[in-house]
Parts: sequence; structure tokens; C-alpha cells
Amino acid sequence: MEKNEFRAMIKHLHMKSLTLEEIKAESDNVQSTSAPAFATVYNWVNEFKCGRTSTCDAPRSGCPIEATDKVHDIVLIDRRVKVRATDISYDTVILILHEQLDEFLRRFITVDETWIHYFTSETKEQSKQWTSPSEPEEGEDRVMVTVFWDARGILLNRFNNILPHLAKKKVFFHQDNARVHTCPALMVKFNEFRYELFPYPAYSLDLAPCDYFLFPNLKKWFGGKRFTTREQLIAERESSSIELKGDYVEK
Repeated sequence: MEKNEFRAMIKHLHMKSLTLEEIKAESDNVQSTSAPAFATVYNWVNEFKCGRTSTCDAPRSGCPIEATDKVHDIVLIDRRVKVRATDISYDTVILILHEQLDEFLRRFITVDETWIHYFTSETKEQSKQWTSPSEPEEGEDRVMVTVFWDARGILLNRFNNILPHLAKKKVFFHQDNARVHTCPALMVKFNEFRYELFPYPAYSLDLAPCDYFLFPNLKKWFGGKRFTTREQLIAERESSSIELKGDYVEK
């Protein structure tokens, strides 16, 4: 099925008052291999709730998408390239670089969770030890860390400053498909905020930013360090999260 056909089906099922989960299940039954992701279903249901009737892509304003893609590709190849090498007017190139391409990064937010232990061994050898059956394993005590961050780093310390900007532009929110992330209560809140969820298929080969950057470095930071109280761990976690350009919320 074409994407417009899937959108029409989502619209039809939404008009029949089906829930997000029911719409997703119906689309999977129709064509499981190419059915839209849950985030896509959520985004289109949200559009229809807001009064949208068309299932076609809205016309884009500003620079043609071909010019934006061309500038993006050229800059990725050579960041010292001259404007004249793009064969596009100077004003258009400046608009693309400083408005369109940079705008995406200002609107992209990602979140994930990880466990931080009271003791994190630096090597596998350090983690090996003999314990009696009744003795708890070292490092069993831990704290769950939930991280919210964007291209500029910490969100919490800048939250009040970026709120006006986020209120004017649609936020692109990235998270995996863990059940806690897709529960109905959370989807209702996303609908209230009008955030656009990025699809993230299960077992995707594309690693999330937290997985390929933040969490591995966070674990390295804690390697070999030992804490006896939750307060000590939280204080160290805050400083490490700030250093690594991520925010934290304790659970």
C-alpha cells in the first residue's frame, strides 16, 4: 500500500472512534511488513483531531527541498567549500544553513533510561568475586537514570529559556518503542503538547543517541568509582551528566 492509502485508512478508523492501539493493529493486519509505525499512526490521528482532512503532504514553504538537500550534501563532503561552489545564490545558502538545517537540531529532543550502580567495575576481571549464597552481589544497589537532551546538551537548566521557541515550532521527539514510552497516558500527554514522534522500529540497526554516545561515556565516567549512599551517587551523576551534555531525572 502507498503511504496515502495508509493515511486514508488511519483517517477512516479514527472516524470510527478506534483507539491508537486498535488502529495500529488493523494496519498491521492489512500489511504487516510495510504498515506505519505506532508513532506515525499517533501523528496522523493527532493531525485529524486538529481538523486536518487531507492525507496528502502539505506544500512546503521556503527554499526548494532540492536546494536544501544539495547544500546539505556539499557541506558534509567539504565544510570549507565556497558559496559559489554550490551554484546557488549567497542569500539562499545562508538561509538554508542558518535557518532550515539548524532549525531541525533546535527542535529535536531524545530520551532514554539506564541503570547506574553504586559500584561500576572498570574491567570484567574486577567484577569477578566469590560470594556466599546469602550474600548480595557487589554493585547490586542501583539508581535508574532518565535522560532528556538535545544537540545543545542539558534541557532542565535551559527549559524556561527554550519554552517560548518550542511553543512556536513543532517538537520532534525521539524515543524507543518500550512499553513505558508508548502507554496510553503518555500518548495523551504527547497529543496535548502536539509533539511529533519520530518512528523508531523495534530492533532498528540505527542506534539511538543515548546508546552510541551518552550512556557508554556515562558508564566510563563511573568506572572504578564506589558510592555508599544514594546522595553521593546522585551528586556524581549530576556532574557527569552535565559534563557529557545530558540531563537527568532520578526515579
